[in-house]
Amino acid sequence: MRFTLLRHAPLWASLPFNPAAHAAASLLVDDAGTTSAGQCQLESWIRHHGDHQARTAVPACTIGGTEWSLGGSHLRGAAPWTLGAKRTLHGLDDARMQIAISGAVGGDMRHAGARGWTLNLPVSVALDAAGKALLHTNLGWDHARADRGLTAGVGGMVRFAHGASLLAEHWRDADRNRSEQIGIRLHLRNVVSLDLLAGRTGGGSPTSWVTVGLNLSMAP
Repeated sequence: MRFTLLRHAPLWASLPFNPAAHAAASLLVDDAGTTSAGQCQLESWIRHHGDHQARTAVPACTIGGTEWSLGGSHLRGAAPWTLGAKRTLHGLDDARMQIAISGAVGGDMRHAGARGWTLNLPVSVALDAAGKALLHTNLGWDHARADRGLTAGVGGMVRFAHGASLLAEHWRDADRNRSEQIGIRLHLRNVVSLDLLAGRTGGGSPTSWVTVGLNLSMAP
């Protein structure tokens, strides 16, 4: 995934505002890659939380070396949106290590104006020459009206079959709540992938979820 814009949008019912998000699509931890110049993508997912669910769509295009993203979600009691930008600072598509910087502002469609912003530094490392095993780390800052603080995450993807990869990640938000997620990514075609994930967050109100995500790359 390129830019995890709405990472915690499905948890808005229980957590403070957090406009960051993605994985990497439906993932918690972002990678350092972006779409190719002049290319676009659409990442969408449905996340089920007990008796309710959240629907999210995040289109993004790369213009002038920067990937621009606009995301929106619909869930019970909230309609979060985010506007984000991400730029790779080090490493090309075939490099073993990539470093990027990303930022986002966001709020709720029911209220005017932005309610917070985030900055994030994603780093991605290919653990093998073929790029079948990838390690992603994130270090950032979330700033909202009610919460602000450091965020951090680590995640990995290992391709174990021709059309399937194992995903696993751990995330700590600005309120020091920790979340974990594990699942698989099915590479249906060169431009289409499907994510099947299960996760949980700790803290005072533990929450579990199941996610189905669809990712599509396209020309603008």
